[in-house]
Amino acid sequence: MSNWDKGSYEVTAEQIAPATPAVADAVEPVTGKLALDLACGTGNEALELARRGARVTGYDGAPRLLQVAGERAAAEGLELERVQGDLAELPFDDDSFEIVTSVFGLIFTGSPQDSAAEIGRVLRPQGRIAFTSWVEEGLFQYMQDMAKAAVASHFGQAPPEGADAPFAWGDEVAVRELFSESGLMLQVETRELVIEEESAAALNDRWFDLHPIWITMQEVIGDEAYEEMRREALPVVESHNEASDGSFRNTLRYLLFEGSPV
Repeated sequence: MSNWDKGSYEVTAEQIAPATPAVADAVEPVTGKLALDLACGTGNEALELARRGARVTGYDGAPRLLQVAGERAAAEGLELERVQGDLAELPFDDDSFEIVTSVFGLIFTGSPQDSAAEIGRVLRPQGRIAFTSWVEEGLFQYMQDMAKAAVASHFGQAPPEGADAPFAWGDEVAVRELFSESGLMLQVETRELVIEEESAAALNDRWFDLHPIWITMQEVIGDEAYEEMRREALPVVESHNEASDGSFRNTLRYLLFEGSPV
């Protein structure tokens, strides 16, 4: 389980920020409505909703990230309630919110079934939900697979497969079925997000030096294995570079789910 307070998630939050308006657009109108942003991190989506006039609660398991979200809200003069807790056990009454969102956050829940059920419970009958997940391809997928393989190898195991594998958030059918069991009907579309950096090496180092998932993994597998992974990852990052001027640019595809209770 990653410790999201470690490192500097702010770097990744900045990279994925361009996806936030699309999620907010999917749940419009939001003015005056009670909104819950799950795994809000540093507040990208929560602040976007607040700017549009929603009454927002940002929910996350990482105290430091909630603090950052609060500081950002204060700097903009926005109201943002912040609550810390587990995605699989929301501390809110039934039918508490008219809007539920998450930008690449819900996908890290340790219990997808429980989280989907909790969302179905706290979302009002006429409410709206929108969230994003990564398509299972490309650079991010490779990095995730590398991390899983490294941890499994450290413990003398093979990466989990079949029924033991993590839930496939990039599988449109699986996600829609998961939420239908909790009374939520979703539709999905594929979007693109471009990430840029000064070079492939700079991006690789920022991930390994600053991303909470990677830093947590370093504590598990040790420094030597971690640095070996860093070296192995760099040519893969370079192979996904779409820029020709020495900088780094990569287009990532993601899924935007939106829907409501039925």
